[in-house]
Amino acid sequence: MKNTKLKKDIMKIAKEASATEFTICCGTLFVKFNSSIDQKLAYNLNTTLQTFFDKRKKNDCYVKMGAIGSTEFSYDFMPIIDYRMEGIL
Repeated sequence: MKNTKLKKDIMKIAKEASATEFTICCGTLFVKFNSSIDQKLAYNLNTTLQTFFDKRKKNDCYVKMGAIGSTEFSYDFMPIIDYRMEGIL
């Protein structure tokens, strides 16, 4: 991720969502929660990140969450492509 401000904003959101460990590698946010309600915290972070990106630019990015272990999660930031604008559909 080349945009340093965006990276800092994402890390701040992860910290505020009670993530105990977090890092961004190759455009993917990896977080770890040390809590008994880690699933709920993970889904909450996913919603918060999606809301953050929607406020920046509507329909620009989709946040896809994945579980790595029982307390570790990944968040991919996938651009939304409207192929109708390209004349493909």
